[in-house]
Amino acid sequence: MTMTSSTAQVRAFGTVALFVLGLVVGSVAHQIVDRGPGESPYPALPKTNEPAAAHDVVQAIANDDAASLSKMLAAEQLTDLSTALQPIIDVRGTKFVGAVESEGRLLSAYLVTGKTSEGSDFIVGFVLRVANDQVVGVN
Repeated sequence: MTMTSSTAQVRAFGTVALFVLGLVVGSVAHQIVDRGPGESPYPALPKTNEPAAAHDVVQAIANDDAASLSKMLAAEQLTDLSTALQPIIDVRGTKFVGAVESEGRLLSAYLVTGKTSEGSDFIVGFVLRVANDQVVGVN
């Protein structure tokens, strides 16, 4: 059975038309069905400026100033800070990421870049809890 050129053209046009119709129907269905992520049920905490007490601690970390750190933080907090900075042994830089406030308590987030004992570059993040203009915890 041989096809004439007009039959082949009709069949080709039908195939292209069916493809285009599928694209249109698929796009419309996607717009109807996909609503995106739902609204978070948790309220956002208000953002705030970097607390001075947290800034001073991070500045002492950046300057490798153990004496200042020991005056600003309790022994348990120093241990928590040491754990948070693992495996970095040589701090090369610090960056304030952001701070939020809830019921008089502030959480201030930081990134620290540095070198490990093997000489590899590494980045760690930690959060300082601040209350009454004092750092009261390290996470």
